[in-house]
Amino acid sequence: MYRARPRSRYRLLGLVAVGSLLGACTIPVATDLDEPAANKVVAALGRNGVAADKQRDSEHEGRFSVDVGRGDASFALAVMAREELPPPAAPNWSETLGQGSLIPSRADERAKLLLATAGELQRSLLGIDDVISARVHLAVPDRDVLEGDGPPTPPTASVLLKHGNADPPLSAVDIQRLVAGAVPGLDPSSVVVVTKAVAEPVERKGTELVRLGPLTTTRSSLPYLRWMIACVATLNACMVALLFALWTRGRRSARARANLALERER
Repeated sequence: MYRARPRSRYRLLGLVAVGSLLGACTIPVATDLDEPAANKVVAALGRNGVAADKQRDSEHEGRFSVDVGRGDASFALAVMAREELPPPAAPNWSETLGQGSLIPSRADERAKLLLATAGELQRSLLGIDDVISARVHLAVPDRDVLEGDGPPTPPTASVLLKHGNADPPLSAVDIQRLVAGAVPGLDPSSVVVVTKAVAEPVERKGTELVRLGPLTTTRSSLPYLRWMIACVATLNACMVALLFALWTRGRRSARARANLALERER
């Protein structure tokens, strides 16, 4: 009796080949990202006319990657470099305060506390829409017991905020209030805020969307999509021809066995 096991094997190989062809039209431009960072990359690329897709990173559990068409990869990397993406991860409280020395001094613990506070403020600012990068610097002088009864030096702070649109997402007053609320004794007027808008989205040819049958893609990715469809169609034709050859071979084998059985009966 003819067995269909070889047919199943070839069908599995065909599916693997189709999957490889589908993945050949896209390329990752950022990997090992948390979800907020991946969302920022996708949003920035979309603002500049690049179709991007957020995917689960197969090499890093619980992380994400961002894929674009091969025709958009170089422009996508230029956009990410201009907008400083993916954003650097600011240290949180547990990461900063958990790095203790064998015999921590009071100055070390205080420096870690200030670093952790600045990191949390940066994380808060990065969580706001349209914020590309944020740096917070805190200057809180330590009270020296040898200074006597003179007035202590007041703390100060500075913030550098980069954003995507022409206008910042937060006013300088709001940023001053946010930073001053996290540092005891810090007056909002002592917080220097510097905001900077990145370059406006660059228009380029090939980013307009076009349709190819039921599919929608950018004009720059259209040749790769056509190449993929041609490869998949050719592969399907080869698979059909192979399956037909196997079916014909099986019919011939079955007919030969039937004729052999009839000759034995005679």
